[in-house]
Amino acid sequence: MAYQNELTEVAINELKAHGIRPQLRDTNGGHIEIAWQVVPEKEVRKIVVAKTTSDWRSRMNTRADVRRLLRADNVSLKMSTDKPKKPEKLKVEQALSLPVEVLPIPDQVAAMRGEMADLAELVVRLVKIVTGVRDTISTYVPKPVEVKLAPASSRSIKLVEYLAHDRWTNIDTLPRDTGLKPEQIKLKLQYLKTHDEVEIFRGQVKLKPPKQDEVKPKKLHWKTAQKIAREEAERAAKEKAAAKKPAKVAAKKKGPKTSSAVVVPAFLNGATAT
Repeated sequence: MAYQNELTEVAINELKAHGIRPQLRDTNGGHIEIAWQVVPEKEVRKIVVAKTTSDWRSRMNTRADVRRLLRADNVSLKMSTDKPKKPEKLKVEQALSLPVEVLPIPDQVAAMRGEMADLAELVVRLVKIVTGVRDTISTYVPKPVEVKLAPASSRSIKLVEYLAHDRWTNIDTLPRDTGLKPEQIKLKLQYLKTHDEVEIFRGQVKLKPPKQDEVKPKKLHWKTAQKIAREEAERAAKEKAAAKKPAKVAAKKKGPKTSSAVVVPAFLNGATAT
């Protein structure tokens, strides 16, 4: 008996579905040969499959080879012959085919009058409801829209105003007191700790006492520094000019007085020399 595996089962099931009995034979090369004949007048068809399957594609290829040879022998495949569906009878035709009870004309008129009376009553009720709603809408005064105030900026809230030098403050209560978010509180505390202004210990914070000895000079902007230097230079120049001006005036006052009379030698005036 020949060796059987998944591939041979696929081929055998496909052939049995069409009423064909195959024959299996082991080849010298370690493969399995599957042979069949549709009718005696047709030639013998053969396919060769491996004893060890590779993956799911080998099963699909085996089925495809069997169906290809069956189509070559003019065998109509089972998968391609579907039973024709019976045309479904329309529901309208079924409804029309049912027997209909016909009411007499007087009964139909009475039923119609009853329906019209019910409809008129519903219309009257609807008019009353609409009238009441219209009056309610005309007297309704809408509430004024509340304007929500914009939240204050976190920079305008000074965290040091909520801390003290002589007592510890819980960090968990700061969001409630300041109205800030915990993330903003954390950033502000980190900034104050970096500048050595607060002390944090076990979820509590306290202000450090101010340092009297160390007074850090205020850093001026470069434009302000240039303006101050320019003003100092102008003030020094004015003081220097003011110091030089009184000295010149004093020198003029202390100098000898010169007369406008011409000096005449003595001998010209009749004086005699001795």
